[in-house]
Order: sequence, then structure tokens, then C-alpha cells
Amino acid sequence: MDVQSLDDKCLTADKHKAFPPDSGSLSTYLSLTLKNGLQDTKMKDLLQFFMFLIIAYKTMGAAEVEVIYARVGENVKLNLPQLPQSFYVRWFLDKENGHELAHINHVGGNNIDSGDIKLSLSSNTLTIKNIQDENFRTFVCRISDNSNTHNLKTFILIKVNVSMNEAQPLVPGDDLSLNCDLEPQRKPMIYWKNPTGRIQSSSLIRKKAKSQDNGEWTCVVKDNGKEKAFTFSVSVVDFSSTSKSLYTSTNLPLTVPFVISPNNFLKQILSKIGRVEWVFIPKTSSIQKTIFSISLMNGQLKNLEPHRGLRCENFTKGGNFSLYRKLSREEDRGTYNCSITFKNGFILSKTVHVEVLQIIPSPGMELISGHHLNLSCSTGGPLDTNVKVKWFPPKTSSLANTELTSGHLIIQKVSTEDSGRWRCELGLEPGLGQNRSTLTSAVITLKIDPVLTVWMLVTICGAAVILILLLILTFILFRRRQRKMRQLRHRLCQCKNPKPKGFYKA
Repeated sequence: MDVQSLDDKCLTADKHKAFPPDSGSLSTYLSLTLKNGLQDTKMKDLLQFFMFLIIAYKTMGAAEVEVIYARVGENVKLNLPQLPQSFYVRWFLDKENGHELAHINHVGGNNIDSGDIKLSLSSNTLTIKNIQDENFRTFVCRISDNSNTHNLKTFILIKVNVSMNEAQPLVPGDDLSLNCDLEPQRKPMIYWKNPTGRIQSSSLIRKKAKSQDNGEWTCVVKDNGKEKAFTFSVSVVDFSSTSKSLYTSTNLPLTVPFVISPNNFLKQILSKIGRVEWVFIPKTSSIQKTIFSISLMNGQLKNLEPHRGLRCENFTKGGNFSLYRKLSREEDRGTYNCSITFKNGFILSKTVHVEVLQIIPSPGMELISGHHLNLSCSTGGPLDTNVKVKWFPPKTSSLANTELTSGHLIIQKVSTEDSGRWRCELGLEPGLGQNRSTLTSAVITLKIDPVLTVWMLVTICGAAVILILLLILTFILFRRRQRKMRQLRHRLCQCKNPKPKGFYKA
């Protein structure tokens, strides 16, 4: 068989897809060809030569190869398998017997000659510190022992680029583009995980930003069953994730929290804000009332409910849109909403429900021992099922060691021992193995006087003294009047034989 015939046979095999491109399929094909009766000596020699090349290629390729994905600036560790007891490890750049970067042996001898590459060396690990663009190359390790046999392990370093097209922070409604790509010589599987853990099966993300997009995004590169994750932080402006319910009391300040996160970027987005508005719906009404309103076009803050006594700080400094007052009041109960309207038309808003705890004593806080007393601890409506009331009487009270968990407390006859601070506390019922958490508490001070107090005795004694003094004064005045009348009669009758007035007969 001549060479042209051999070429024809190979072309025919390629045409029918019987000559796959990989070396394993090629060796299988050649073995089958030998078995199928090719008896020509030259053909046999040629095929055996090809078989030798394939076996040699496989032998050379038996060295273990590990692909490592990394980003610029990371520390990359090249880890070796378990070493023999007597070992000599040499590290080369790009290929075996290339530039020797470092070596180490079992007796502790070592050396590093890495040039501009920052390396640290241990027996099992070569660490590339703060890897740069030019360091993404091939690193070959040769491990030898006393028997002069050696094993090779090759590390291929591939750079991963994780980027975002837009400048941060974003406001809801802005474009969001995330890209995770790498060098073209490898095509592993790449996908994204958003901050909630949901998988986005693409290396490129394009969408409109939402508040839920704020947080850590993760690009995952999957190759040969191994995964490497690269995180990327995305900042989308949103209100901080505080509780939607706020519990306070008439003894505590009022702070309705509306805080922007991330607040350190607020100055960068002020130009994107059109209008900010705070509204309030009382608990006892469904009528919405605007408390404050500001347009950043003119920068003027309008207080539309000044009688409420609420104030807001300069939110342009720290992104704090909260409302404040020195003490909470009963009329503060209700729903508060802060809304920020951006120039792109998106509205960012947050709602907070405010519950104000109050203790109401009837008939009052100052009583006389033996009187009836009702204490009511309430937020003005029914409580959630997991929120419970607990009373803490004064230590001197007869109820101090009693578990009081009702919102309405009735004391038939109060005594002086009940004087002092009564505290009512709202708390969440604890779960299994948990402690009770306090939501808020209110305090009043009762003043219980005895039936006859010192002041009452002083008052009675004083009144008695005054009455006695009045009686004595009345008696003295009466005696003086009688004495004056006697003296007047004595002056009118001074002759020995007084004659009666009038006409007398001679």
C-alpha cells in the first residue's frame, strides 16, 4: 500500500467521523485498524510509530494539572500533595526546567529567586502574595526523592475579572450591570448569586436596580467539579432594615427611625432626590396628615403640623430622616411614613407603626390609705399575641412577690406600703431556651397617705387652737363691754338724793 492509499483511508475515516480529535479515540482507532487486517509492513510500521507518539504524549501528560482562578490583589496558594519523607521540591515558571523560582528540601534548605513576584515558601505550599496581572502564568513543581524519581504538578493561574459598569451607589430604578469574565483559554461554567442566594445563570447581569439588590453578589466559577466564589459589593440606597413596629412610653423620648443606608454615600445621591415627605395616620383615625414636606429644588422644609412638636434633623449630613420629640405622648400613636421621590420617578418609602405605652391610675396618683385604686397599662388597643404585660410593684408592696400579667390591675384597698414606683413592662414571650425581651416600659409614682397624717393632725390642732383663741377673744371683748357700761352709769348718778325728772306737785 502506498502513501496515497494511506492518505485516502485517513480522509475517508475523517469524512465518516471515525477519527475523533482526542488522543484516546485516535489510539482506539489505530488499534482497531490493526485488528481489521492491515497486513502491509509499511502500514504497520507507520501505525506503530503513531501509537508510540500517542503513548509518549500520554506519559508526558500524566503530570497532575490544577487550574486556579483568582483576582488581581489576592493571595494565591499553590498546595502540594503529601510529600515523601526525603524530598526535594523545585518550583519553575512556565515550564519544567524553566526559570527556577524557589526550592526547598527535607533538611530545611530553601531559596527564593522570584524577581518581581512576591512569594512565600513552605514545604507543601508556594504562596503568591498580592498577585498582579503579569503573574497569571503557569507554575510547575517537581518533587524528587532519594530514588531519583520525580513527580510533576502544574498550576495554571487564570485571572477572573468581576466588574460593574455603573458608579456606586445606585438609587432604585438605575441601571445595574455586573460582569464576571476570565481569560479566553478556559470556558468553565459561570453564574451569579444575588444577596438573597438566588442563582442568576449568566456571567453578565443587566437589570434595573432594586432595594433588594443591595449587598454581596457572588460570582461562582465551576470547573472540573470545583467551585471558586468571588464576591462583589453592590450599594443600592434603601432605608435601614429596622423593625416596622416601634414601642415607646410616655416616660421615654419619641424617635421614629427613618435612616438611609449606606448613609456615607448620601451626598453623592442628593442631586437624584426630588422630594421628601413625612405623613402620619393617627391610631384612632384613618385620615392621613402630612407632617413635613421638602422639595430639594428650593430646599425649603415645610412644617404642616407644628402643634405636634415633632422635629427632624438635617438629613443631608448622615442620611437620617428620623422624627424626634423629647417625650412621647398618647396622641403619637399611629402610623408614620417617610417617602423619598427620586428624579427617575422611583419612590422609596418606609412605614413605622408607633405604639405608646401609658399607665392610667384611677382616681389618681395621690390617695388616702383604704381607698380603691384601678391601674391600667395599655397602648390604646389590643396587643399582639406574643406581646405580654408584666407589672413590677414597689418592694414594700404586699403584691411585690405576685405575678401580675394583666393590663388592668385592681387594688380594693391601698395602703401606705403601696407607695412608690409602679412599673409596667411590655415584652415578647420567650421561645424555648430564650429569655424574655423587653419592648418598652412605663412608670408612675403613687403617693398613699395614712388616714390621719401628720399634716392632718397639725391642721386639726391648729383649728382647735384658733377656735379656743376666738372664744377667749370673744369673752374678753364681752367683759370689757360690760365694764364700760357700769362706768357710764356711775357718772350719771352723783347726787345724794336725786330727783326724778318732770313736773312735780308742790
